[in-house]
Amino acid sequence: MVTNTIKQFIIALCTAALFFATETSYAQTSAKLTVINQDYEQAKLESKKQHKLLLIDFYTTWCIPCKYLDEAVFKDANLSEELAKNFVVLKYDAEKDRNHHLSLKYHIRMYPSTVVLNENQMVVNRMYGTGGSDKDMTKNYMAFVNTSIENHAQKNYIKGVSNNNLMNYPKFYEEYVYHINKKDVDQNFNQYWQTNPDHFDEITFTMLCYFDGGSDEMDNFFSQNKKKYEDLYGELDVRWVNSMILSKKVYAAFDAKDRKLFNEAKNMAKLQMSSNDTVSYFLAIEQQMLTKEQRWADAANVVEQRMRLKNYDPESTNDFCWSIHQECNDQQVLQKCSLWMKKLTDRSPNYNTLDTYARLLYKTGNKKLAFATIQKAINLGKANKEDTSSSEDWLKNNSPLRE
Repeated sequence: MVTNTIKQFIIALCTAALFFATETSYAQTSAKLTVINQDYEQAKLESKKQHKLLLIDFYTTWCIPCKYLDEAVFKDANLSEELAKNFVVLKYDAEKDRNHHLSLKYHIRMYPSTVVLNENQMVVNRMYGTGGSDKDMTKNYMAFVNTSIENHAQKNYIKGVSNNNLMNYPKFYEEYVYHINKKDVDQNFNQYWQTNPDHFDEITFTMLCYFDGGSDEMDNFFSQNKKKYEDLYGELDVRWVNSMILSKKVYAAFDAKDRKLFNEAKNMAKLQMSSNDTVSYFLAIEQQMLTKEQRWADAANVVEQRMRLKNYDPESTNDFCWSIHQECNDQQVLQKCSLWMKKLTDRSPNYNTLDTYARLLYKTGNKKLAFATIQKAINLGKANKEDTSSSEDWLKNNSPLRE
């Protein structure tokens, strides 16, 4: 690991070059927006000097949404001028986080992510990802920006997160985040929990966020003290940890195909989730559990309920029907799925949906239409330069010439 002395030397050595980048970054779009690359110390100084919030844009060079966000917001002339009224921007490559430890501090593992700090480096707001689909990226991001300004005006900030970025993080956490060593992390985290008496401290909560909770003991403690964690660290991060704890319990039940474990997870969800979220969530996990149990007729009934609630998209329909074609021999279920796929392919045909529909037709005995449909799928797939080899093999193996 790099020592503090070497860190300070590197920071001092790089300050002049990075200051030049500060003055010139995005000059072609707006000279008013100060954008600093990688140097947190310089960004803090500029934030105080200009009496503006510090917006940290966490990215990686391989992250495509990061590039979209950069073009859509930071390099847009109008939006960069708008940002300049209230913000200094720090562009921070998370994979070069060795001096300032910001990825450790803010448990960053999703890119892009944004953290907004006030002049005292207290967290005013944060967002993981882009806030929605690509088409709504700019609108969602600017809504986040405006909320950050409102939070600051109301002197709202996350009380439990300090302004110290060089904290005494456990070695196993640093090595995990920096991809140095990922062995024995569960064991090391559990040992840290057992030997650290303060389970509400910032470092412990940071690791709970990064590792999606911990052992059963940690998860139970977190769930029992959710309100106190919210008071310290805000609803967003607490909701994330809570959802991951629930997911772990649900997937453990899936893997074991254990209804008792599954019902325990559902009961926990009822206590932890708002009533607005529970209906769609319970239907989704019930469908998966029934699928694991291979109770196909019951699973299909749940899918129908989700369709009526309009929270089941075409891709999910195709995925479920593909599983039915592979594993189910119940003719009533096969017929039902075949009708769903007919409606789907009539409305918006593509290679995958036509392929699924053809195979369902075959299993329901409508072989002539099945062959015609899979040929249509192959033709459409080839026109779009998709790999159609599995469909061609299926047609060859099941064609009338072989019967």
